[in-house]
Amino acid sequence: MNRKTLNLVLVLVVAGLGAAVFFSQKKPEKLPPLTPYTAATLDSVVIAHPGSPDIKLQKTRGIWQLTAPVQAPTDAFEMNAFSDLASQPVKNTFDPAQVNLKDLGLDPPAYSITLNQQKIEFGGVEPINYGRYVLMGGKVRLISDPPGTALDADYSDLVSRSLLPDGAQITSIALPGQTIARSADDKSWTLTPAHPELKDADVQKMVDAWTHAKSMWNAAEPKTGSKGSIVVNVTLKGQRTPIQFVVSSQS
Repeated sequence: MNRKTLNLVLVLVVAGLGAAVFFSQKKPEKLPPLTPYTAATLDSVVIAHPGSPDIKLQKTRGIWQLTAPVQAPTDAFEMNAFSDLASQPVKNTFDPAQVNLKDLGLDPPAYSITLNQQKIEFGGVEPINYGRYVLMGGKVRLISDPPGTALDADYSDLVSRSLLPDGAQITSIALPGQTIARSADDKSWTLTPAHPELKDADVQKMVDAWTHAKSMWNAAEPKTGSKGSIVVNVTLKGQRTPIQFVVSSQS
């Protein structure tokens, strides 16, 4: 056997050993998702951050509502974060007795989210693939780091960006020094006092603008009002008390 043939045999042997090791490796066990809940079965969420009031959300007849610390309709896009969290693939699991919970940011946890009856405690970020350590059901689990805006202590991101509820019908808009009210025939609008330069189409455009208006972003109410702000009261069909908007600036 010459040297060239020997080298070829060694290469084949090494390749054979590599293949044997590869095919003999135990395939990683496919773990179930973080929770059994789906968008259809999830109906309760509680977000608890130390030092902040709990944020509570409840789904009733398919509609999510923010119930604490304020009552408000929710933003459908932001609410997707919770069904996404519920179905997060689990990358790995660990026995808490075999790891240092403090090193993983779980002693104490940064915050917790309870989906239906399942409490999930959030720890630190794994530095290599940037997964998130969570403690749930007596096990440490590693998941992809979920987006933080819907899960943080600021509930304003969860509030609907629509100024008025879906399907709302305006009956009147009270502006400073002027009122728009639906006429008796329910087919047109009356502007009081009348403005000679405004046509019926202009008034209708204003009503439509308020009906479909959405905020670009939400933030907590400032402690002090803005100078020069004006108040607009919008009354909806079937409601006696108007919705009050404080307009701090106009562009």
